[in-house]
Amino acid sequence: MTFPHPQAQPHPPHHPQQYPPPQPYPYPHQQQYGPGHPVAAGCEVCGAHPAIPVTVRAHQGMIVIMRTVTRRGVLCRTCGLAVYRQMTSDTLLTGWWGLFSFFVTPFVVLGNAFGARAALRRLPEPYGAVRPPLHPGRRVLRRAPAMLILTPIALLALAVPALLLVGLLTSGGGPVALSVGDCVRNEADWPEQRLQKVDCGSPLAEYLVLDEASCGPGDYLLYPEYVTGSPGRPGSCVTPR
Repeated sequence: MTFPHPQAQPHPPHHPQQYPPPQPYPYPHQQQYGPGHPVAAGCEVCGAHPAIPVTVRAHQGMIVIMRTVTRRGVLCRTCGLAVYRQMTSDTLLTGWWGLFSFFVTPFVVLGNAFGARAALRRLPEPYGAVRPPLHPGRRVLRRAPAMLILTPIALLALAVPALLLVGLLTSGGGPVALSVGDCVRNEADWPEQRLQKVDCGSPLAEYLVLDEASCGPGDYLLYPEYVTGSPGRPGSCVTPR
């Protein structure tokens, strides 16, 4: 028994599909995940290109417990900086209120700055957004939380050299160690001593420093601060000239 051979159907005429001409990629470093793989997806917020995977963290201290929030996503430069600035500012405001959080917060802030922020700033300006992007707002250092935290730190950093400078300027006004044979004048009323070392040929020289063996009943014993650290033979008293 034979079956009729089906009649061959003619193929429809081939019309090559028309594609729109490719648009030139506006940046020379188009990223590929590998041979034959498509370009990375656009920003998950606005759809713009280029976009990269980033991780941003925020920390919150709550006296006894603490919490770290992690935001991972593929973001363009504009949306990524908006997320980084908001989460870092929140950390600067709420990340210090706990014993362990006080030490964790600086690492979170620096991790965001040298991680997500550094990677996002290397991206060029995004293009081709299909949805409104996030608004980056002001930089972290120009926001109130950063000013609230960094202003006292800056004042403390300036206070240390200022105190050292004041100490150096006022150190010359303290007691000087006196040796036998030095001439001094007292700028206070006895028995108070505010002795200043002067040249023995000066008319301001009122007293002469003597050693212990030469001190008499009418002489004034030196306070210890004028004896300790004397460069020569320390004196024990002063006698009127």
